Amino acid sequence: MIRRHAALAAAVGSLLALAVVRGGGGGPPLYDGICLPPHYLLFGANPGPPSAAQTYTASDLSGSFELADNPSTPQAQIIVGSGSLAPAPGSSTVTLTITPVAPPAAKPSDGTIDGNVYSFAAKSGAQAVTLAPGHPATVVLGATSSGGSQLALERFDGTRWIAVGKTFQSGCGTTYEAASQTLGLFALVSQGASSGNGGTTAPGGGAPVVLILVVVLVVLVLIIGSVRLTRRRR
Repeated sequence: MIRRHAALAAAVGSLLALAVVRGGGGGPPLYDGICLPPHYLLFGANPGPPSAAQTYTASDLSGSFELADNPSTPQAQIIVGSGSLAPAPGSSTVTLTITPVAPPAAKPSDGTIDGNVYSFAAKSGAQAVTLAPGHPATVVLGATSSGGSQLALERFDGTRWIAVGKTFQSGCGTTYEAASQTLGLFALVSQGASSGNGGTTAPGGGAPVVLILVVVLVVLVLIIGSVRLTRRRR
């Protein structure tokens, strides 16, 4: 009986250790091997984040392509599908750009911006080019760190920040992407974080840990009580 209690206590201890290591489930998934997120370059710092620009011909635009601000450790990139962009009348090329910019005065209503705001734009000559209907591009942004509050990719429409569909996490837990039918200003928004002093825990972010700890404590109390009861009966 005592051995059984000891084994159960060891299992509970392992569960507690796993809860501490994994946190509230908001961290990156486990990987087979070492996956180190790159150092994040903030706008206005030295060195600051790079920009990117590439001109595509009509032949290039007939296929899928990708533009990133850094080929090895990108913080901002865009994936464009075939037929998504077309040159303006009188032009034969489209220039796609990614530029880190100062954040707008308007703040997100559902959290705080994590990292930089990036401008994604396409021009053909002097004319702005929009994505073809039904041909969204995939916008990919890196976060400042892994774990923490839930992040969502949002776009500034000139007045307010709005969510860009479903945000997916990839890479080392610091890369997020979403499909957008519109180019413009994009940023990752830490959901539930306070826009005032510091930040608050994302809604539900700490609940799993608290629940696990409560269960662990209850089980430990039951084990201790059972052991004492067994001793008394002897």
